[in-house]
Amino acid sequence: MYIAMQCSDSNGTLNTEICTFYGIRYDTRYRSAVISTEHLNHDYVIPMEPDEYERAVKQIMSAMKEHADMINIEQGIVCRGRKGESRHVEPQKLVITPV
Repeated sequence: MYIAMQCSDSNGTLNTEICTFYGIRYDTRYRSAVISTEHLNHDYVIPMEPDEYERAVKQIMSAMKEHADMINIEQGIVCRGRKGESRHVEPQKLVITPV
C-alpha cells in the first residue's frame, strides 16, 4: 500500500510525498505517531494526542479492509526529518481516506 501526505521539511516547506506505507506506531515519549516507509534516513512524524492516534489507526484499518492501494492524509501535516529529529508543532487531527 502507498501513502500520500503533505509533508513539512526542516525549513517549513510543504510538499506532497507518496511513499510505500509499511506501518504506523505511537511514540509515547514524544506524543507523536511515526509512519514507517521505504526511506531509511528520515522519519515521518505526526505530533498528536493518543486518542487521535487511535482514531487515525481505525481510518487506516478501514482502508485496509477495503483493499485500498493507497491512503491519503487529507487533513493534517506530517513532519519529515532525519532519524531521531523532533519538531515542536501543534498536535494534528488527521483525516485519512482510501484512494
